Amino acid sequence: MPSVLRRAVCIHGHFYQPPRESPWTGRIERQESAGDYHDWNERIAAECYAPNTEARIMGPNGQVLKRINNYGLISFNFGPTLMMWLEKENPAAYAKIIAADRESSRRLKGHGNAIAQAFVHLILPLADPRDQRTVLYWGILDFKRRFGRDPEALWLPETACDDQVLSLLIDFKMKYVILSPSQAERVRPLKNQGPWWNVSDGSIDPKKPYRWFDPRSLRKRFIDIFFYDGPISAAISFEKLMSDSKVCADRIVQAFGGEESDGLVSMATDGELYGHHHKFAEMGLAYLLSEEFPRRKIEVVNYGYFLSKNPPLWEVQIKSGPQGLGTSWSCSHGVGRWFLDCGCGSEGKSQRWRTPLRQALNTLKARLDEATLEKGEGLFQDVWAARNDYGEVISGGVSQLPDSFIQRHLLKKSSLDIKRALHLMEMQKFALYMFTSCGWFFSDIAGLEAVQNLKYARRAIELAQEISGQNLEPEFLEIIAQAPGNDPKFPDGLAVYQDLARK
Repeated sequence: MPSVLRRAVCIHGHFYQPPRESPWTGRIERQESAGDYHDWNERIAAECYAPNTEARIMGPNGQVLKRINNYGLISFNFGPTLMMWLEKENPAAYAKIIAADRESSRRLKGHGNAIAQAFVHLILPLADPRDQRTVLYWGILDFKRRFGRDPEALWLPETACDDQVLSLLIDFKMKYVILSPSQAERVRPLKNQGPWWNVSDGSIDPKKPYRWFDPRSLRKRFIDIFFYDGPISAAISFEKLMSDSKVCADRIVQAFGGEESDGLVSMATDGELYGHHHKFAEMGLAYLLSEEFPRRKIEVVNYGYFLSKNPPLWEVQIKSGPQGLGTSWSCSHGVGRWFLDCGCGSEGKSQRWRTPLRQALNTLKARLDEATLEKGEGLFQDVWAARNDYGEVISGGVSQLPDSFIQRHLLKKSSLDIKRALHLMEMQKFALYMFTSCGWFFSDIAGLEAVQNLKYARRAIELAQEISGQNLEPEFLEIIAQAPGNDPKFPDGLAVYQDLARK
């Protein structure tokens, strides 16, 4: 049966940088590796985030013919902590991103281009369900504050998921999710529920949406899944396909599979490709979207709009991953990149530090949660419900508890109780931040991202001691010392923590 939208295309950009602020001062320190810029946020904003709000279309004589706000023509998500920075440090670009979502919502019958993201960029299948729920809730709260509407979908960090994560997305009323084709296990027609077809080799047809049913719900609960086109997404990411808009458009036309074929060709990439990793790629993207696709009578849409016109006709099940821990788009070993010496991102270096780092943080997190329960009892009506609502405080960038939070959650309201409550919530915030996925993504524990996670751990330890009188540092140091480094100056995690992860 032909689709209502015969030929459509959607490019999704995942715009994200890890939070870089000092947990002690709230300011970003000078980062020498960012070159002439103060820090990496500032550099990437200048090279990518801002240029994509007014990407140039050039004439044959080098004149600027027009400027395109790419965010109005692509599906996109921004990391909430990055949006917090943009709102403060680059309000012009921030305003144009918000405006692009509103314009796309008008153009596409209420389906805006922006989707939400988990507030903390942690690997959700490796987190416990309570923490999963909190970072998803925070991400949705942040999205609603910025974009003024409910999100239709939520970007999963590294697309890492399992059945539990998909079930939580249903709880939060998400309509769809974007995954890698390598994450699909098998498919079958929805109508007659015929035999399953194995697509675990990545052979799933990405031109159509699929319906995933929560296996615990007797087919009553579901979410729809889009699997992006893997080869074209990889060509954009690693082969600079966007450097020639015509060639890129021709490649996408081929992906439809013939003159009579229809459906959606979609790509998903890191947003920083467009101008930061690949210079001038934001211009290629703008020309592709505004000139090449219309010329070929291919409609530029987002996933929500396409889904409204083309409901799924197929059902899918996803892979459980090694050890049943889920899968992702950036690790061929499931989610091993974030706790194992799996080889992904090694750059020829040992990654044996990854497991002790994960173990040290997991142990610390358990101790912090114990302290939260002990000190939160008698202070909060429900400490975990309070933590969920604290997402509004974080998103707003305030440094004190607002009256509405105090009235909803505190049992006692003296100035000392309010101060203790704020410290407890901040401790929990850093306890989640310290699992930011970038800390494991690269090759060494002495890297910028891993050090940032250790700073969050150190600050959480300090707050725990202030709140409870407990010193959680000795146990943490004993475990982190077992993480071997690759830099002779920092031979293990203990040296990194003591020398680099400090105020």
